[in-house]
Amino acid sequence: MFNPISYTKTFCMTKLFLIPIASLLLAACSDNDKKEDDASKKNADMQALYEKNLAGLKKSISAFENKDIEGWAANIADTARWDSPAYGDTVHTKAHWKESLAYYLANWDNLKLNNSTFLPGIDSATHDLDGSVRYYGNWDATHKSGLKTSVNFYGTYDFNTDNKIISGSEFFDVGGLMNAVTPKK
Repeated sequence: MFNPISYTKTFCMTKLFLIPIASLLLAACSDNDKKEDDASKKNADMQALYEKNLAGLKKSISAFENKDIEGWAANIADTARWDSPAYGDTVHTKAHWKESLAYYLANWDNLKLNNSTFLPGIDSATHDLDGSVRYYGNWDATHKSGLKTSVNFYGTYDFNTDNKIISGSEFFDVGGLMNAVTPKK
C-alpha cells in the first residue's frame, strides 16, 4: 500500500545523495573546461611562436639562396650550436657553420630549395609544440664544373626569444655530393 510519508522520506534522501554528486560532476566538468581553455591558449601561443621562428628561418634560406652570407648570419645567434651533416665534423660553432656555407656559396650557383615542407617541432616528452622548426626539401644547384646537383635535405632548428637560431642540426649526403662533383681520374 502506498505510504505518502515513506515516499516523501525516500524522495528527500535521494535528493540529499544526488545533489552532492551532481555538484561534483559540475565541478569536474568546469575544471576540464578550464584545462582545455589553458591548453588551447598555450597551443595558440606556441603556434604563433612557430610562425615567427619559421619567418626567421625562411629569411636565412632566402639569404643563402641569394648568396648573402651576412644576411644568413643575421638570423643566427652568436652562440648557436650547429651539428654538421659531414661525417667526423666535430666543430659546432656559428663561425664554422658560416665557413661551411661559404664553401657552398663559392662553389655552386643557382642554389634553390625546392619541394620544401616546413613543420613545427614538438617537445619529445609532451609532444606539444615547442616553437622549433624543421624542414625537408631538395637543394638544387649548379656546381662550378657545370654539373647540376640535387640533394635531399632535412634540418631542425631551435630559437631564442629574439627568434634567432640557437641550434641547428642538418642532414644530407655530403659525401655523395662531393663524390659527384669531384673530377674522375
